[in-house]
Amino acid sequence: MMNSYRQNEGRRRLFIATIFVFVVFGIDALLGGKVRGLVRAGGGSLYSAGAHTLTRIADSGFFSSRRTLAEDNRSLREQVAELEVRAAAVQVLRDENAALRAIVRLAEAEKGITAPIVSSVRSSPFGTFSIGAGTEDGVMEGSIVMTNDAGGGGFVVGRVSDVGKRTALVLELFAPDTSVPVVVRGASAFAEGRGGGNARAEIPRGLEVAPGDSVTSRLFGGRAVGVVGSVLSAPSSATTEVYIGLPVNLGALQFVYVIPPGT
Repeated sequence: MMNSYRQNEGRRRLFIATIFVFVVFGIDALLGGKVRGLVRAGGGSLYSAGAHTLTRIADSGFFSSRRTLAEDNRSLREQVAELEVRAAAVQVLRDENAALRAIVRLAEAEKGITAPIVSSVRSSPFGTFSIGAGTEDGVMEGSIVMTNDAGGGGFVVGRVSDVGKRTALVLELFAPDTSVPVVVRGASAFAEGRGGGNARAEIPRGLEVAPGDSVTSRLFGGRAVGVVGSVLSAPSSATTEVYIGLPVNLGALQFVYVIPPGT
């Protein structure tokens, strides 16, 4: 029923529209075509008005201003990107200069050479890294490799295990499966390397040790090799576990100081 009603309604509207068209054409015929003239005149007026409006907009420079603004924005974005790159480069230079100044303070007390790290300290699972100095620069196997802290004091970070003309391989002091003789608060112990600049040692229970205490090694002329990070003591144990670490981020090192062995 509903569909039949809609079909009848559509036919009725089509019939009315057809009658309207015939009436308009009839009136136009009786008036000698005046209706068509009025329609053409109205359309021409609308076209002229539209063209005039577009001309006014073009003459006002609206689209030109939008285009100029877009170009200015693009230029500003490029300038900002360039400034960000320059700022990053300046920060890199500042970091390098700070590291070099700290090593210069170390060089005043130790005779050696400054060498850049040319491979990531964290890239090798064997606790090794490469430096950009070799036999031509005075580096030899067994040379002591040191870093520095904010105060300019050096920490032993490793020893040269293999050397070429312009590069050398450094074995980290606390590489995994290594053992280094150390001294903690006057007590001798062996530090077992854990990698990443960390080690573990056992000292007699009852010895007063606190985080931050310096750890040295007679193997390296009494030089500092790290600091106490934490202390673990069980009442039933005759020893105290001491966890040792370097007070520097090995992954952030850019330069090291290399001194001859036995000095």
